[in-house]
Amino acid sequence: MAQGPRGDLRHAAGARGDRVRAAGAGFLPPAGNRAARPDPGIRAQPGVAYALHPRRHPLQRAGAPARGAADRRGSAETSRLRILVISHPPLAAELGAAQIALSLAEGLRGRGHDAIAWSPEPLPPGARWWNLWQRQTQGIERFAAERGPFDVIDAPAISASARLARHGRLVARSVQPELRYLGLDLRNDLARRPSPRALVNAALGLPRAAAIVGGWRRASRILCLGTHELDWMRRRFPRWASKLGVYLCALPAAEREALAEVRRRRSRSAGPGTRFLWIGRWSAQKGTRRLLRFLRERLATSPDDTFTIAGCGPAAERDLPSGALRSGRVRILPTFPRRELPALLAGHDAGLFTSGVEGWGLSLTEMLESGLPVFATEAGAVADLRPYFPASLRPFPPPAEIAPGPLEDLEANGYYERFSWPAIARSWEEQVLGP
Repeated sequence: MAQGPRGDLRHAAGARGDRVRAAGAGFLPPAGNRAARPDPGIRAQPGVAYALHPRRHPLQRAGAPARGAADRRGSAETSRLRILVISHPPLAAELGAAQIALSLAEGLRGRGHDAIAWSPEPLPPGARWWNLWQRQTQGIERFAAERGPFDVIDAPAISASARLARHGRLVARSVQPELRYLGLDLRNDLARRPSPRALVNAALGLPRAAAIVGGWRRASRILCLGTHELDWMRRRFPRWASKLGVYLCALPAAEREALAEVRRRRSRSAGPGTRFLWIGRWSAQKGTRRLLRFLRERLATSPDDTFTIAGCGPAAERDLPSGALRSGRVRILPTFPRRELPALLAGHDAGLFTSGVEGWGLSLTEMLESGLPVFATEAGAVADLRPYFPASLRPFPPPAEIAPGPLEDLEANGYYERFSWPAIARSWEEQVLGP
């Protein structure tokens, strides 16, 4: 599944957005985990194709056949559609959800569509943690009303409102398992802080959950992020099986090239011990308790092993063993410039991925593409990536002795082709615009 220039610190959202999200910590999960950078290409060239707008075309009803004016036009004209891709976080390519929206819109433009990525950020004054999602939805509705109609509006389920549906056919595309995140946050809040505030948070979670389910019901297509989420949706909502789809995630081409170079030069440290790397927000769904248990056990049994906890913000320091921090065996990088990611990956021997609930986990992709073996829980993209990384993707926790394995040939096994934004955009088009 936020930001400023490319060199801005990872995970640093705008100051206003940080205050709003910090106020709701423990109830509303952060929208993304990467530092922001403006994208010069977020505005597409103006287009005129409105053939599939619901006021004029029955495709707004899921499964309805295409007919009318669009059928009388040539295929070249009707193939160019006006598509709005929504990101809740600011359009900064180092925020996970925003990066996906920017890359998808670019991929759709590459297929000839008039596709733009847009975010309601910055929100107007009055946005607080308890009404953040409502203010985001209202901003999206205003934009669609002013700039629409659109042939397709691709938005998170929580913002796929009835009012938004007036301005284009809705596609509810997941960037994180919102309902599962919400449930996990509420359980943790009530278990750790059974206070009046926790009860208020639980009550406020009900309309949020209703909005998510309502967005799925309203959408003509639901696109799950990866097969893990698709399987969960099929089990929990079998009545929507006919409109469920799946899409994959990939790194931008420039970042992929940098990590491929790290992969080519990959060599294990000549010194004793293993240098472990964990990247992510310090939150319950990232499996921080699981990580802490493993870290304490490993520190006691493997005195030469070291750990880097990166992109975690300031919250991790209070939970990590103080003695290990003082000795340097555990190092914290609360934030780091995006340009330093290749060197960070090159300076470690193994990655850790401990999430219990996850959308995709771009850090997992980054570690694997850089040539690190990664010890991972069964969450996020693991099921989709395992066939392409049979030697590198291993179960968590790591064994006492880590055996080296051969690096996979990502060109030969088809990974680079399948996990690319041109291929992802083509799949999106086939699922959303196909019969």
